[in-house]
Amino acid sequence: MRRKKTQAISSVIKEVLKQQDLNKGLLESRAVNYWEKVLGAAVARATHRIYIRDGVLHVEMTSSVLRNELMMWKDKIIINLNKAIGDNIVKDIVFR
Repeated sequence: MRRKKTQAISSVIKEVLKQQDLNKGLLESRAVNYWEKVLGAAVARATHRIYIRDGVLHVEMTSSVLRNELMMWKDKIIINLNKAIGDNIVKDIVFR
């Protein structure tokens, strides 16, 4: 006998994560992991500590010149990171 209300396992997992409020932490870790994918290896080499807290991505830079360049492109970087993540997790970026 075939059941009529079958669902894909991926949609069930996403729903459980959302209900248990575990989805936010997962998406925040994606923001950190996708930093190199979105900005490239050259920028990733100039960063040495990346973490997210309360929607703010904190990035420590080794190059002040690159930091100033990224500050000018901050809005575009936020859009591209959120697009890669698939949700609006990153609200702001702080470069140090």
